[in-house]
Amino acid sequence: MTENIDPAVSPPSNRVAPKRLRVPLAALALIVRPPGRPAAIRAFTAAEATEARAYAEATGATVEQLEHRTGRDVTG
Repeated sequence: MTENIDPAVSPPSNRVAPKRLRVPLAALALIVRPPGRPAAIRAFTAAEATEARAYAEATGATVEQLEHRTGRDVTG
C-alpha cells in the first residue's frame, strides 16, 4: 500500500505526541498564529508566556491574548 508513495513528492513524516500536559480550555490565555502556517498555531497558558514569546519570535508571529467568553446560556 505504501509502495506507490514517492518520497520526493510526499516525504514521510513522524507524528510525535506533545510533551506538554493537557490543560482545560479555560486555562489557555495566549495564542501564537504563525503567518501562512495554520497547522503551526499553538495556544499557551499564562504560566507559559515565556515559551509563547519564544515560539512567536522563532516563527515570525506575535503573541495574542485570548478572550474568554462567559458561560451564559444564549439559547433564549
